[in-house]
Amino acid sequence: MTATSERPRTRLFDRITDPFSERTRDRIVRAEDKVRAAVQHELDAVSRSVRTRAVQIRPSAIAFAAAALLTALGVALLAFAGVVALAQVVPLWLSALLVGAALVLLAAGAAAWGRAMLPAGPSLIPVPPSTHPAEEQVHPWAD
Repeated sequence: MTATSERPRTRLFDRITDPFSERTRDRIVRAEDKVRAAVQHELDAVSRSVRTRAVQIRPSAIAFAAAALLTALGVALLAFAGVVALAQVVPLWLSALLVGAALVLLAAGAAAWGRAMLPAGPSLIPVPPSTHPAEEQVHPWAD
């Protein structure tokens, strides 16, 4: 125990500090409410933005997924046709090996090209200005 906690507080000290502690407690509660409201406002704004954007891009995402699936099937059929055509000249196992190796090399080249085309820095998305009343306050303790 410390020396201050062993001694009882005097009534004069209580009369002086009680009004200050009550005002301080009220201000802290108001500041917490303002911060909580500002954070909730930002979370709601981000949530609305994500939902709106998801609804906007849903048809495009479905179309791109269908295109990717059909492209994968097409490439698989082209690879199979290459294996069958090459099997007329060399054994079947060798034609499958050659076509598979060619596809892996093509994929590695595409991946290397894609990596080289990446932008240098992170892309920044501009944030729209907010009109929340808490942002008008210069300091959270200001009344």
